Amino acid sequence: MRKGTGPEEGWVSIKLTGKDLVVPYVEIGENGPKRRPPPWKVVKQPQIEYAQMKEVASKNDPGDYYGIKFPYTKDMIVEMGPEWLTQAFHKSGVLPRDNAVTKITDAKEFVGGGAGLKCTFSVEYKKDEPYLHKKLFCKLPHKPGGSDRYFVSCMWNHDRPEIVFNIYLQESVPFRVPKFYFGDISAATTNFVLITESIPWAEKGKKEFLPGEIEPAYDKYKDWELPDGGPMYYLACCRALGKMAGYHKQKRLHKNLDEMFPMPDVMPTTLPKNLPSLDAVTKKQNLGKMDQFVRFVGETAKAAFPPEITEPGFLQEWKAEAQDVAEYMGEIQCYLCGGGAPSPEDYVGLTHNNLQIDNAFFWRNEQNEVEVGLLDWGVLGCGPLAGALQGCISGASTEVLLEYRDAFLKAFIDSYAENGGPKLDLERFRIMSNLQMLAWSLNVTSNVSQVLKYTKPAEWAEIKDWMDPRCVDRFQTRSHTAQFIESLQLYKKWNLYGVFQKWRQDHSLPKK
Repeated sequence: MRKGTGPEEGWVSIKLTGKDLVVPYVEIGENGPKRRPPPWKVVKQPQIEYAQMKEVASKNDPGDYYGIKFPYTKDMIVEMGPEWLTQAFHKSGVLPRDNAVTKITDAKEFVGGGAGLKCTFSVEYKKDEPYLHKKLFCKLPHKPGGSDRYFVSCMWNHDRPEIVFNIYLQESVPFRVPKFYFGDISAATTNFVLITESIPWAEKGKKEFLPGEIEPAYDKYKDWELPDGGPMYYLACCRALGKMAGYHKQKRLHKNLDEMFPMPDVMPTTLPKNLPSLDAVTKKQNLGKMDQFVRFVGETAKAAFPPEITEPGFLQEWKAEAQDVAEYMGEIQCYLCGGGAPSPEDYVGLTHNNLQIDNAFFWRNEQNEVEVGLLDWGVLGCGPLAGALQGCISGASTEVLLEYRDAFLKAFIDSYAENGGPKLDLERFRIMSNLQMLAWSLNVTSNVSQVLKYTKPAEWAEIKDWMDPRCVDRFQTRSHTAQFIESLQLYKKWNLYGVFQKWRQDHSLPKK
C-alpha cells in the first residue's frame, strides 16, 4: 500500500476520456481473481399464481444480487453473446478487467434430473489463463408453460438457495464444488441462471481410475454402475455432510448465514403429548393416496416389483399401520429436530439435503480412497441432520443399506464431531434414521401420479421386470418406483412399525 499526504477519505476521478485512472486492486491467485461477492440482502419471494407464470417469466428483469439483466434460456445465452458473458464474469469477479470472452460455441441444451434445464457451451478468451475453464455448464429454469416450473420455482422455491450458495458460500465449504462463474435470480420473474465449470466426467462404464481423475456421472437409483455397488461412495458423502454441518456449528461459512438459512425454532426437551389427531379431510386424502399406492404396487406394476412387497396381505397391513403412523407425524418431526434430547439444536443444522449419487462427483486419492465433490444445492436449508442423511443414503440399494446403514450413520457422526459439531448419540440417531425411513414409506405414496405421467398403465401391463427400459431409462419413473420398492422392503425387513410403537411407548405418547 502507498501512502501520501492527502486526506484519508475523499473522492477521485476514476476515468478520463474513456480510460481507467483508478481500478480496484484484485489479487490473482492459483484459482484466479479473489472474488468479492455483492453485499448480502434479504429478498422476499412475491406470491405468484399458476395462471401468472407465463406472463411474469416472459420479463427480463435484472437479477436480485448483481443487478444486471441475464439470459435464462440457451438461445438467450447465444444471443446475448460474449459481450454479456464478459460483463457477467467481470461482475462476479472471476475474470480480470483486462480480459474478455471473445467467442461462444457448441451450445447444447439437455434435460437431466428434475430441477430444471441444463446446457453446456464452450468459450474463448482474449487471454487464456490456467484458472479459466473453456467448457462451461449452465443451469436454467424449466420452461414456464408446465407445472414443473410452477412447483419448482414458486411453490418449493428451489432455485434461490442454489444461487445464494454459489454466490456467497461456495468458497467456504470444506470440499470441492464446481467453480462458479456467474449466477443470479429475479424474485419478480422467478427466472435465474447459474454458470459454472463443466465437470470433466470420464466415459460411462469406466471402472479403473488414476488419482484425481473424475469418474463417470452416475445416475440416481442405478447403483449397479458404481464400481463397488455403493458403500465407498455413500461413506464419502456422509463424511462430507458431517463436515459441512460441523462448519455450520462453528460459524465458518458466512457472517450472514443466519439470515440466508435460518435455523428452525428450538424444540422442547420433552415431546409434546397433546397434539391433535388429523382432521377428517386430511385423513380422507391420505387414505386416497394409500389406496392408489396399494393398487399400483399390488396390481398395476405388480410384475415389475419383488413378490415380497406385492402380497395383498402385506399391503393391507402396511396401509392400516401407515394410517396410525400418519397421526404422529408432528411428534416424529419434533423428535427429528432434536425434541426430547438434552440439547435439541445439536441435531439440526445446515448441510446438503439431497446428496444423491447424481448430485455428486467422485475421484480417487493417492491411497485409492473415494473423494467427493458436491452439486445441486436447490433444497439447501437448516433442518434435521437425520433428514439430510436420509436424503443421501435413501438412494442406496436395499442390500447396501441392510449391511452398511450403521456405518453411514457413524461416518456422519464422527465427521460432524471432528469438524466442530457436538458428538451425537448413535442409538438415538439410529432411531431417528428409522423414523425417517418410516416417514419415507408414507411420503412416497404421493408420487404414483408422477410415475403414471411418464409410464402409462398400458405400458405397465407389458412390463415384466423392473429393468425394462420403460422403467429404468426414464428418470422420473425409475426414481419413484425404486423408492416404492426400497421403502417397502426396509419397512418389512427392519420392522419399522414395531420401531415406531416402541418409540411411542418410550415417550409416553397417548394412543390416537
